Amino acid sequence: MTKHFIIFLITLLAVCAAHAQDKDNRLTVSGTVVDGNEPLVGVVVSIMDKPSSGTVTDLDGHFTIKVEKGDKLIFSYVGYDKAFYVATDNRQDIKITMKSENKLDELVVTALSSQRKISTLSAVTTVDVNDLQRPVSSVANLLGGRVAGVISTLSSGEPGKNISDFWIRGIGTFGANSSALVLIDGLEGNINDIDPADIESFSVLKDASATAVYGVRGANGVVLINTKRGTADRVQIVGRSSITLSHLSRMPSYLGAYDYAQLANEAAEMRGESPLYDQVTLDIIRYHLDPDIYPNVNWQKETVKRNSWSRNYYASARGGANIAKYFVSLGANIEDAAYKVDKDSPYASNVGYNRYTYRINLDLRLTPTTTMYFGTDGALTQNNTPGVANTDYIWQAQSEINPLRLPTVYSNGQYPAVGTNAGTSPYVLINRMGRRENKNFDGKVTLALDQDLKFITPGLRIRAQGAYDITSTYNEARLIQPALYQAVGRAQNGDLITIKRVDEQSASFSKSVSTYWKYHFESTLNYERLFGEDHRVTGLVYYYMSDEKWSDKATSNITAVPYRYQGLSSRLTYGFRDTYMMDFNFGYTGSENFQKGHHFGFFPSLAVGWVPTNYPWVRKAVPFLDFFKIRASYGTVGNDQISDKRFPYQTIVTRQSNTPFGSASVETLEESYIGADNLRWEKAKKFDLGFEGRLFHEKLQFVIDYFHDTRDGIFMVRQDIPAFVGLVTNPYTNIGKMVSLGADGNASFSQKINKDMDFTIRGNFTYARNDIKRWSEEAPAYPYQEKAGYPYNVQTGYIALGLFKDEADIEKSHVQTFGTVLPGDIKYKDVNGDGMIDSDDKVPIALQNYPLLMYGFGGEFRYKKFTLGIMFKGRGRTEYMRNTVGYIPFYDGVTGNVLSEVANPANRWFTKEYALEHGIDVSLAENPNAKFPRLQYGKNNNNSLPSTFWVGDARYLRLQEITLNYTLQAKWLRTLGINSVDLQLIGENLHTWDKVKTFDPEQAEYSGRAYPIPSTYTFQIYLHL
Repeated sequence: MTKHFIIFLITLLAVCAAHAQDKDNRLTVSGTVVDGNEPLVGVVVSIMDKPSSGTVTDLDGHFTIKVEKGDKLIFSYVGYDKAFYVATDNRQDIKITMKSENKLDELVVTALSSQRKISTLSAVTTVDVNDLQRPVSSVANLLGGRVAGVISTLSSGEPGKNISDFWIRGIGTFGANSSALVLIDGLEGNINDIDPADIESFSVLKDASATAVYGVRGANGVVLINTKRGTADRVQIVGRSSITLSHLSRMPSYLGAYDYAQLANEAAEMRGESPLYDQVTLDIIRYHLDPDIYPNVNWQKETVKRNSWSRNYYASARGGANIAKYFVSLGANIEDAAYKVDKDSPYASNVGYNRYTYRINLDLRLTPTTTMYFGTDGALTQNNTPGVANTDYIWQAQSEINPLRLPTVYSNGQYPAVGTNAGTSPYVLINRMGRRENKNFDGKVTLALDQDLKFITPGLRIRAQGAYDITSTYNEARLIQPALYQAVGRAQNGDLITIKRVDEQSASFSKSVSTYWKYHFESTLNYERLFGEDHRVTGLVYYYMSDEKWSDKATSNITAVPYRYQGLSSRLTYGFRDTYMMDFNFGYTGSENFQKGHHFGFFPSLAVGWVPTNYPWVRKAVPFLDFFKIRASYGTVGNDQISDKRFPYQTIVTRQSNTPFGSASVETLEESYIGADNLRWEKAKKFDLGFEGRLFHEKLQFVIDYFHDTRDGIFMVRQDIPAFVGLVTNPYTNIGKMVSLGADGNASFSQKINKDMDFTIRGNFTYARNDIKRWSEEAPAYPYQEKAGYPYNVQTGYIALGLFKDEADIEKSHVQTFGTVLPGDIKYKDVNGDGMIDSDDKVPIALQNYPLLMYGFGGEFRYKKFTLGIMFKGRGRTEYMRNTVGYIPFYDGVTGNVLSEVANPANRWFTKEYALEHGIDVSLAENPNAKFPRLQYGKNNNNSLPSTFWVGDARYLRLQEITLNYTLQAKWLRTLGINSVDLQLIGENLHTWDKVKTFDPEQAEYSGRAYPIPSTYTFQIYLHL
């Protein structure tokens, strides 16, 4: 007992002594953080190796923090070098002065490493990640108009399909692959799976010097995304929540039943036919006396609401100490479409697209020279749709089913249709055909080791990394098909007579599962060293190998072989006094698409740069020019993407059983595919000339690049092999050639008015065009029919000379072989001069529906805690064809709604006699400049031909975005553990200036057969803990 009491007393005394000592070590440190004489707000103050402790400076730059004696305080602020302070006693008046980062040491993320911006010779566009913090379906939707060098298009506004396609410097090849490589933390990833708040840096690599080290993978440019990592600071927790209203602001307007019937009568009479609807029928239609036979349904209103909602949630935490640093995030994006859903139907389903993401980045310092990185991320997407095979059918139906064709539901309870898919009522497609659920999971796990080899030589490091990717897709369909009918009349007793168009099918269930996996290994040896004050040398050697496979493509012994790549690349740079610089890069890449002995391709590049502002006499002569650099690069990049055919150099032989000349069955061998054993790499020869400058004390900055790329040896199927050669299939060969050229650039100007007010204006542009120099094709009858010499995917048709004035004009014109023509029909040019208009007169009339020029401009204005931002986005002339269902009235007879603008007599051609007979202003008759030629109920083979008459211009200028941000910092927030709150209002796609008017110009080619791109209005809140 006494022994235990003595031990207790000793322990108690030890604890008291420790507590007293700890109390003696506790200190309070307070002060102000400034930049010169201006206080800095929001500076992170943390304690080294104590991530759970810390604070931030208030509106006056003031801070107070509890520390222990000997603690080292770290002061961190974006754009400034870190500052440090060691606590030795209680202080209430310390002043920490932070210095801006040295512009000479500013880094830019490039291929496989970060380089000093002053010495970078590559064409690289770096994006301010603050401009990406928007609630979007995909980061890809934010690139066009914001990033110099990127051209993008968006074809649908439907959740799950509202993801932009984008190209770096346009389409540079007509081969199988023209897409950019997307690397997330150095590994191939899906740009649609990343939350913008996870992004630490975003760069676009555009020329051969920047992409050569990636070999074949970087042939079409590279997007580099680095995600956030942990910091040896206080724990930083960020929460975000937003709600978005989507409004369908631009939708085509169609005629109602009565106006449709009147115009249909005109179309018939204009061709000498009897009216489709007599006066009695017109009255029935006008006064809605028989909604079964003569309904008046606005299918657009029956299909969609104007508004829908989406929600977005995100939370992240980052922190750590010198030994371990971490970043963790979770995100969710939930979108609903605007389809009208019958809540009483158990089979109804709206379209919904939900995305859930997670990310973990963990950095561990194993030894003073060895670090380990572990990362994992994933994205689960769930796309719910109605049972119809493709929701595009819904938009085709609302565009193609005229208001008189079908009611929503017949009075006898039967559901209407004239056929399957787009021939079915949109109401049935959405509400009566079941539902589909498509789930997709993309996951990645990676582990990397980084070893400093300075014990061998200073500046030498090696890194090895392995990764495993998996994509799992699960699709299920719970379908039902009701019987569908079409009314054909009424019986003598007035009962509705219908005929069945689609048979009923009972409820069914089906599913499909597919998996993709990839193993990837890479290793990088980096070297960087400054010799004396003048010579800076960096070097890099990179090796990678990968093995990937799709389970659903493994259908035979050949297709079950995994896709394998490996490559070796290197970069060597030299700089003298940051004035003269040179880079040499090469990629040595292997591909399975070539036979043994030709698997590998060697692709070098060279870049040089000169910074004249480093001369004292230049700075003296041009004092307002702070920095100016001229750089140029030339190099080759390979592409091996031919088609989905595996091992295209091999001829495939299959076993067959035949009975030659009536004999007994014998086994035979037949060639099913003819290989080409002379295939070589497609090569892109890329030249870039760039200029970078900063003026007026860094207020004005600009970058502009001119580029010229030549793709030679593009893989194409040989089309000029005569049939008598007897080949089963024509082989691929390196025959195609295309040149692409253009320019891109950006500029910005910033001005600080006073400590409370500043503004920035900025702009960027991308211009890229291409021309085919060589194309495999059978020799055409006329040179103007060759594809070579014209841009890729040029649209061909006839040259319209206007509308025929009268019969005399028709008689003296060349014969048009597309059917009988009348005054008001389209008149074409006889291009070949043979006196006849036929297919030999087709010529290139329009570029592909793809913008050559894309640009954006805007800026932001800050006053105290308010920030107002605005962005305009536009594109140059983009041609599209309007000779389609949805635009030409009565294109296919009963198929096709009619646009309201056709009802305006000034827009269509009709005779003076018809005008007098129907009380129409005669001055509008026989209009030679009418938008619509002489009407016909049904397809007019002459007027519906592709021609210059139907070429439209889809250029636009769009008020893409307005943002208003308020940053709230208050003492009462800190009592709640909240450092600051950002409140944001964001409006997108607010107004568009264009020539299309009827449809969104980005969707003009679909003529209303696509889900409209909505305007969105978002309230977003950020919590910083």
